[in-house]
Amino acid sequence: MIIMITGTRTGIGRALAEYFLESGHQVIGCSRKPSDIEHARYQHHEVDLTQNSQVKKMFREVRQEHGHLDALVNNAGTATMNHFMTTPDETARRIFDINFFAVLNCCREAAKLLRKSSEPSTAILNISTVAVPWALDGQLVYTASKSAVEQLVRVMSKELAGFGIRVNALGLPPVRTVLTRTVPQPKIDALVERQAIRRMCTMSDLVGPVEFLIGPQSAFVTGETVMLGGVH
Repeated sequence: MIIMITGTRTGIGRALAEYFLESGHQVIGCSRKPSDIEHARYQHHEVDLTQNSQVKKMFREVRQEHGHLDALVNNAGTATMNHFMTTPDETARRIFDINFFAVLNCCREAAKLLRKSSEPSTAILNISTVAVPWALDGQLVYTASKSAVEQLVRVMSKELAGFGIRVNALGLPPVRTVLTRTVPQPKIDALVERQAIRRMCTMSDLVGPVEFLIGPQSAFVTGETVMLGGVH
């Protein structure tokens, strides 16, 4: 498979890229800064996903190099934990630019290449968060942007079904990443206690669900947001 993963320089995106490379797949990654992943089947693009002209350029290069895609994982995102009354307008717009509009634009461009795949079922997987069903205070803008992504999944899955493209999302509980390192440990502990499985989510917990949702095993699954950790 040829898999594009956004935000592969660090964290979840990097872990997924390394996993799929080890599994024998071709991986195309991107981030705003250079990546130090060195692998014969890895190709990296330096791109600001909030700039649609750069997104289009990246997908043009992918088309010229590979001709098609088999899966897209929209992992790149950002968060700000702050009361909405003290969240500057530019911060709110930046969060939506990265978490929603960049996802929308990558889906639009990727769909053109997913249609060219020889796979019987291709896939788009977007990353969401348990902060959406939990409606966590201090995360209004972040959860609103991810709620928009989940609605995108529901509608886009219907609009792309005729092309054999499935669209799903994976809702993550707290994972030890750059985004969670700044959150006080007592707050992380309180969130973990709300899960049915009371421990931090690890990178190894993610790869199985991601592999399932972008692979042929889930050919009859679309329009869903799968929450990890037992959060409902």
